[in-house]
Amino acid sequence: MMMSLQNPPFERKRSITSSSSNPESTSSKKRIKTEVKHEESIMDDDNTFSDKMYRVFVKSAFEALDKNDPLQINTLTERINLPISHKESISLNNFNIVLQYSISSISKLDNKLSQYLISAILNYRWLELDVTSTDQSVYRSFIHLYSQFLSVLVSSLPKYLHDVTNKLISEFDQFDPFRENDGGPIINHHEILHKIIRYVPTCINTFPANLQKNFPHHLSSTTKELTTYVNNLIKLAEYCPEMQYCAWRLIIECCIKLDVELQNELDDLDDDEIEELLNGDVEDDIENGDDVADVTITTHPNEDDELIEDDVEYMIDQLDSTANIKILSSKLDTILDILLSKTSNSFTIDKLNEGSGVTLFNTITSLFKSHILPTHFTKSTQFILFHISQYQQDLADSFLVLLIEVAFNTNEILEKRLKSMQYISSYVARAKNISRHQVVFIVSYLIGWINKYIIERENEVFDSQQDTSILSKYPSRSAGGMERFKLFYAAFQALIYIFCFRHELLYKANDTNEGMNQNSRSRNSTESEWECDLDKFFQRVILSKFNPLKFCDETVAYIFAKIATKLNVCYCYSIIEHNKRERMLQTVSTEDAKSTHALPSNVGNFRQKQEFLDLEAYFPFDPLVLPSSKKIVSKWYVDWSSVNPTNEEDDDEDSGSASSHHEDEDLDEEDDDSQEEDALSSSESEDDDDDEL
Repeated sequence: MMMSLQNPPFERKRSITSSSSNPESTSSKKRIKTEVKHEESIMDDDNTFSDKMYRVFVKSAFEALDKNDPLQINTLTERINLPISHKESISLNNFNIVLQYSISSISKLDNKLSQYLISAILNYRWLELDVTSTDQSVYRSFIHLYSQFLSVLVSSLPKYLHDVTNKLISEFDQFDPFRENDGGPIINHHEILHKIIRYVPTCINTFPANLQKNFPHHLSSTTKELTTYVNNLIKLAEYCPEMQYCAWRLIIECCIKLDVELQNELDDLDDDEIEELLNGDVEDDIENGDDVADVTITTHPNEDDELIEDDVEYMIDQLDSTANIKILSSKLDTILDILLSKTSNSFTIDKLNEGSGVTLFNTITSLFKSHILPTHFTKSTQFILFHISQYQQDLADSFLVLLIEVAFNTNEILEKRLKSMQYISSYVARAKNISRHQVVFIVSYLIGWINKYIIERENEVFDSQQDTSILSKYPSRSAGGMERFKLFYAAFQALIYIFCFRHELLYKANDTNEGMNQNSRSRNSTESEWECDLDKFFQRVILSKFNPLKFCDETVAYIFAKIATKLNVCYCYSIIEHNKRERMLQTVSTEDAKSTHALPSNVGNFRQKQEFLDLEAYFPFDPLVLPSSKKIVSKWYVDWSSVNPTNEEDDDEDSGSASSHHEDEDLDEEDDDSQEEDALSSSESEDDDDDEL
C-alpha cells in the first residue's frame, strides 16, 4: 500500500523527463514562435493595408469634390469634429493622411464644399492630445503636417488668414513658449506665426484685435493663464518688433487693473497685516499656476435684468476677501516678475547701441506717460520703469527728463503735472543706482524753479497782518485760495522728501569722505557746506508768505524738521507748531464764522487744504509689498532704515525741548502749557512718522 502511494510521483517525474528530452517538443515550440511572428507580420500588413485603404478613401473624397460630391468629405469632417476622447474620433495616423492630401490638394479646397473640412481642421484641439500614450513618430509627423497645413492654407487661401492667426493666438494662454524642451516634439505656435508673417507681411494688421480679444480677463482667469499669455506676448514681440507696443500695452493695462483691484482690497489693512497676508504660505500653492481658491466671480444683470453688450460686471464675494487678495497679488507679482526677469538682458550697452534696447525703453516710457502716470494711486506697476531705468545712467537720465518735461509743461493738465512731481521726488529718493550728479541736478533744478516762483508770485499771497478789508477787493485770496499754488507746494515737498533720503549726497564734505558731525559745522560760515546752498534756501523759503510747511504732508514735514534740526540746516518746529495752532482756529462754529470776517488766505481752510493735498501725499515708489518682485527690485532700492541718521529717543527729546524753547519766545506766556502739550504730541508722533516715511 505504501508503494502504491509513492508510485505516482515517480511516474510523473519519468513522464516529465521523457517529454523534455523529446525533440518533437522542441520543434513544437519553434513552430509556436514562428506562428506568433507570422501573426505580428499579418497585423503589420493589416495596418499597412488599412493605411492604404484609408489613403484610397481620402483620395477619392478629394476627387469627388471635382464632381461636386461632398458626401465623403463630410464623412471625414464628422470624424475630425468628434472630441479627441471619443472612441470614434479620427486617429492620428488617419489624420496625418488627411493633412497630407489637404496640403497637396489645397487648390481643391477653395470652394463652399470644403469650408466645413477646413473649419474642422482648424478647430481640432491639438493641444489636448495625450503625448505620453501616443506613438512619438506619429505625433511628430502630425505636428509637422498640421503646422505645414496652417502655413500653406494662409499662403494659398488668404481668406483664412484671420481664422488661422486667431486659432494660434487664442491658444496663447495654454502653453509656455519659454518652457524647456526635453527633446520630444513640441507644438511651436510662434514658428508658424513667424512663417505667416514672412508669407503675408500685412497680416500683422490683424494681430492687435486678436491679441486684445483673446487676452484673459484679469479677474476670471487663473494665474497660469495670465502668465502664459504674457510670456507669449513677450515672445511675439521678439521676432515681430511691430507688435512690441501692442504687446506691452496689453500687459501694462492688465497690470494696472490688477494693481487697482489689489489696492482696493488692501485699503482697510495696515502694513503689518498686508505683510503677513502677502508673505504667507499661499506662494507654495500658487507656484505652478494653481490658485488657492479661484475668485468667486459671477455675472449679474442690471436693474432692468438686461445685460449690456460687452459690459459684464464682476462681483467678488466679500467673504473671500483674504483669498482674493492672495490671488490678485499672486497674479500681479508673477507678471511683474516675468517682465523684470525677461528684460534683464535687454538694456546692456550692446543692446542699446544696436537700437533694440532703446526701442524697448521708449515703448515702456511711452506707456508710462500714457497709462501709468495718469492712473490714480497705483502701487506696483510703476516699478517696471523704476528698475529698468537703473540699468544704465543714460536710461535714468531719460526717465528724469521725461518727468521734468511733464511736471513743468504748462500745456499739461495740473493733475498730471502734480503726479509727475511726485514721481520725481520718489524716484530720486529711492533709486539707489542713480549718481550723485543726477541727485544734485534735480535738487538744483527744483531750487531754481521754486526761487523763481517765489519772486514772481509771492506778492499774490495775502499777509495776515494786513487789513482784512483787502479781502473784499481780492476774492481769490479768500479762504482756500492757496490752491492756486498746488504745484509750488508739490515741488517744495518733493525737495524736502529728497533731502530726507539724500542729505548725505547733498553735503559737500561727502566728496572728501568727511563725516557729517554737526559739531564741526558753524552756522556763521560764509560758505555753505551744502550743495546749492540748501541751508540758506530752506531758511528763506520756510519763512516766506507761502508757508510751505503748512501745506505739505505732515509726516514728511515732521521728519524733515527732525533731520534739518539734527544737521543744523534750519529750524522748523516753531513754524510747525504755529501752523498747528492756526488749524485749531478752524474749529470755530459756523454761526461764529458768519458773524466774522473771512480768515486770511495764508490761514486758509484746513478741510479744503486736505482735499487738494491728498494727491501730494502720494509717493509712488514706497516699498513694494509683492514678495517675488520685491526681491528683484530691492537690488537697487533705498530703504528708509538705511538712510535715517537719527536716534529716535534722543531726537524726540531734542525736538520737544527745542520746540518748547522757541514757543516761549514767540508766544504769550499764558499759552505755555498748551504749547508744551502740542510739542510733546508732535514729538511722540515722530516715532511713528520715521517708520511711515
